[in-house]
Amino acid sequence: MSIRRIFLALVAPLFVLLAAVNGGLLYVWEKAEAEKGLEGEAIAAAVTVAAFLSTPERTRAALSDAVRTHALEQAVVRSPGLEGVWIVESGRPALRLAGAGEMAGLGPVAAGPPRALPVRRDQGGPHVLGLADAGPGRTVVARIDAAPLFERVAGLQRLIALLIAGAGGVGLVLALVIARMIGRELARNSAQVAADDGAPAPDEAAFRIRETRDLGAAVRLMRASVSGRMARGRRELLRRDRSRTPVTSVSALRPSLSPPVVAEAAGRRVAARLVGAPAPGLFVAFCTREDRAGAVLAEATADSPADALALALTARRALEAALLDGDPAQRLDDVRAAFGLSRAVWKVWSADEPAEGLEVLGLAGDPDALCRARTYAGRAGGLAPGEVLDDLEVLLGVDGAIAVIGPSTLIEPP
Repeated sequence: MSIRRIFLALVAPLFVLLAAVNGGLLYVWEKAEAEKGLEGEAIAAAVTVAAFLSTPERTRAALSDAVRTHALEQAVVRSPGLEGVWIVESGRPALRLAGAGEMAGLGPVAAGPPRALPVRRDQGGPHVLGLADAGPGRTVVARIDAAPLFERVAGLQRLIALLIAGAGGVGLVLALVIARMIGRELARNSAQVAADDGAPAPDEAAFRIRETRDLGAAVRLMRASVSGRMARGRRELLRRDRSRTPVTSVSALRPSLSPPVVAEAAGRRVAARLVGAPAPGLFVAFCTREDRAGAVLAEATADSPADALALALTARRALEAALLDGDPAQRLDDVRAAFGLSRAVWKVWSADEPAEGLEVLGLAGDPDALCRARTYAGRAGGLAPGEVLDDLEVLLGVDGAIAVIGPSTLIEPP
């Protein structure tokens, strides 16, 4: 959804809603005030007439005197909106004192303080009745025409409808203008993001909205940060390319191709791995067949470190697959001749052979280091092969391959 549609869907209805609420409140308030004014006029007329007709004698005198009757008629005619005045006595029909028309459908009138009845509609049109007591069982009724009120209310309704429509139009125009302004500045930001790194920075005066100007500055800052990070990454890659050698490449690749061996097979526990900075062709092979197992530490030599690593990986797979098929010594000689192994140490055992303590196999440049390793393993009774191998790697500090084989009855300390 575009910004223009969002503003049209939110701003214009909001203006219409506000205009409708304010117009409705104005309509209700104006109508209530006008009705209250008419009711006050009706009550005032009824009370004034009731003051002169407070007794039956006064009523008869007023009705029998032509001058008084004419004066009352003139007062009714000259009073704006006053249609007539009637007096109602208990059990008798309403008696017209002045004005025109008939008083029908009023019903029994109870005594009480001066009051007005709500707007009524009959054959004479809408009107308001004011009531005032003129003595026991006698009530004066004054009727005020309410047609002008309804005309003003109808005019007010039309005015409110025009205001609502105008508010909707104003909201629509404002939504279009604001959406177009924001969309134009966002388009400038988008064009700035899509521009080349060497493009000049846009003029900040072109942005009329402060937030979009800040957004543009933030985008430029993030872009500069990303560009700098990518440039540093490219420089780092170039530096690594210049410093890369076959030996360092083999060293970086070896951990994923020659993982450590930690296993239990044929009644023995085995821990073996490459330590220090071993030669490219050095490897560890471990093979199991039913109740037999074997471990081999060997080194393959070649003209380049990459070729030595390739030969070591191939020889390891061959030993893992065929070491225990027949005579292990013959299988090792075949692999040695096929892949050019320069040196190898190995051990094969079965589950029915008794295990006596820890045994260390190793290929390292320092023979004395292997002697110290075997001495340490002979004194490390009760430790698991993996723990002994960890200690040897730290204590000896040699480059090569070491394997520690021990009975599976050893219990690792918690």
